[in-house]
Amino acid sequence: MAGTGKILLIANNFPPTRGGSAVVYGNLAQNGQGRILVMAPQADYSDGLPIIGWRETDRRAAYRVVRPWLLRTVLMSGARSGILRRITFLAHDLLQRLRLAVHILQLIRRERIDAVCVGELVASGWIVRMLRRLTSVRIAIYVHGEEILTEEPYDPGHVRAAEALRTADKIFVVSRFAGEAVRDLVGEASADKIQLIENGVDIDRFQPGPKRPDLIATYQLDGRFTFVTVCRLLEKKGVDTAIHAMKTIAARHPDTRLLIVGGGSYEARLREIVAENGLGAVVTFAGNVPESDLVDHYRLGDVFIMANRALPNGDTEGFGLVFLEANACGIAVIGGIDGGTSSAVRHGENGLLVDGHSVDAVTDAMLRLREDAALRADMGARGLAIARQSGWRSKAEAFIAGCLGVR
Repeated sequence: MAGTGKILLIANNFPPTRGGSAVVYGNLAQNGQGRILVMAPQADYSDGLPIIGWRETDRRAAYRVVRPWLLRTVLMSGARSGILRRITFLAHDLLQRLRLAVHILQLIRRERIDAVCVGELVASGWIVRMLRRLTSVRIAIYVHGEEILTEEPYDPGHVRAAEALRTADKIFVVSRFAGEAVRDLVGEASADKIQLIENGVDIDRFQPGPKRPDLIATYQLDGRFTFVTVCRLLEKKGVDTAIHAMKTIAARHPDTRLLIVGGGSYEARLREIVAENGLGAVVTFAGNVPESDLVDHYRLGDVFIMANRALPNGDTEGFGLVFLEANACGIAVIGGIDGGTSSAVRHGENGLLVDGHSVDAVTDAMLRLREDAALRADMGARGLAIARQSGWRSKAEAFIAGCLGVR
């Protein structure tokens, strides 16, 4: 088997599924020069329904994707409450793991895989332990940060996660913040396994460009200064803080708008905040937009904002790919200081870092870039230069070398 240089990347979150980790894994595979074989699901584990568009995504890809139905058990309402429901859940989970283990072992043998990278630590840590017992392949784990910081009832104290990390040959982290979190969890004895690969950006796709007239008309942004945010609408993203800030900003600059692109579990609450503050004419929800229109939605913004923050349960932003994507479009950014955002946003260079818990701090940062055109242009230009140095080709090369143990 040795010498093929082939890597199996196991990723539950993978295009066309949205989210930062899916973008990372998709770009690594795309730039892996055919050496990365991907295993991803056909169905969404949250509801067991097929992922829309996976066949088309795989057909266009420059790499191979193997898709079993699921990589983890479908979440069941009340799976952890009630003896019968718990037994049912555990039975389904055991069967799912057995099927997946057989599939993975067959792939390793048939494709002569040299290394396996697990892209979801919480739900797939068992794969690491299984591979160590039954194979001789090198094993890597990709860590984004929030998965080892967020309290998880399934893994109190992150004991299982720590065991999987110590078992692996290589641990990839997306930011120095994530690296420190891993080091704290696994101890210095395993610290030499950690390799930093900061997230990149598709510089061929995300580029400066004009604002599309049809989108300006759709969102009624003609002649409006626009703050744009692009993210999953989760509490940790801090979109509510930006909405609250708009009350002051719009009072001082009535021609200012906030365009929110994305969807998620926190959307209903965000809409309530808009209604409670009478900001219906100032804040627009675009919802999830087609991937083909994503870059054009970034370009609608004069400034990008996502004032992310850490939640009481430890959940926080591991890096913040959206900041690089906005920078690649030539736009200055505002980000929260919590988590690994400082790896993406260099305060005073390509954007501003603020306390995402503070409406006043977010308001001040938004007003500063709203009112200082020279600063806004300078940060946009610096951000563009930084983004252009962060292409995915070199990231994929570092990933392949790390998986295979090449120095």
